[in-house]
Amino acid sequence: MSSSPEPLDGVVVADLSSTVAGQYAGRMLAMYGATVVLVEPPEGTPTRRMPPLSPDGESFVFRHVNQGKQSVVVTGGALADLLVRADVVLRDQGEGPVLADTVIDCEVGDFPPGPYADWTGTEMIHQALSGVMNATGSVGRPPIYGLGHRSAYATGTTAYISVVAALHERRRSGLGQRVRATVFESAAAMAQNLVSQYSYNGTQETRARYPGFLAILRCADAWVVLFAIRNWPSLCRAFDLDELIDDPRFVTSGDRLAHWPEVVELLRERASGMLSDDVVAALQAGRVSAEKVCDLGELVASEHWRARRMLREVDGRPALNRLFEVGGVA
Repeated sequence: MSSSPEPLDGVVVADLSSTVAGQYAGRMLAMYGATVVLVEPPEGTPTRRMPPLSPDGESFVFRHVNQGKQSVVVTGGALADLLVRADVVLRDQGEGPVLADTVIDCEVGDFPPGPYADWTGTEMIHQALSGVMNATGSVGRPPIYGLGHRSAYATGTTAYISVVAALHERRRSGLGQRVRATVFESAAAMAQNLVSQYSYNGTQETRARYPGFLAILRCADAWVVLFAIRNWPSLCRAFDLDELIDDPRFVTSGDRLAHWPEVVELLRERASGMLSDDVVAALQAGRVSAEKVCDLGELVASEHWRARRMLREVDGRPALNRLFEVGGVA
């Protein structure tokens, strides 16, 4: 890593938030050099009790969103002293403490002002409201709820960007400001261009069959995904299906697209007896876009992951390194 000063060196953040979204924003600020102090109640912040738990009872979620921070239980005068020193305050939605006019006051909540302002939403609720679930899954089957805290992490990222922008503006004006990030808005924004598409022409994505040369195949040991818009002969040879190269059903791209479900069934039959690495190697050699669907263990063990040093030690434990670099990698 570069030995140059951290981008946020000298910035003090008081993290008063109690949610995954707010604390993830604090974690990102800490990753880039800010001094982040997590302020907890005597019983501990709620994320400490979020499953899954380690064998010693520690929440993996808490560990993930709070790595690199200091953690203190402060009230009254001690809290006031911290807020006086703070450049940034992260907090839950609602009325906050009185702050100096130089402080960035970042409010992180579920819903912005409006009819839903008093609602509280879970990850599932936000994915349902945002339209993401409606577009996720297979045709004829129920919408799929994506696991994890993806909407909360998107909101934490939104809050982080908002804070950095406000800090940058403060260099000009000398003044802080209030910024807000909500899960309701961030979940809709993370859904690629679904909202923009609907606003523009009234159409929306559905759980219809993908209108292209996509195949997800179960090999003998793992899944493989491929997209074969070109290089039809290479696709056939990779699966030892040379007889299909000149099959009249598949002569042109239009023919292949019209009969693509038949092609996929033939590929699935062959793939079931093949190893995923062999399939991917053959397809990529023939310039067909393809890759193995890796599990997390394979990702962490991959050469590229190790070469990019994606894990680092934080407080004696492995943690994800920065999501992006400022000034390049030494």
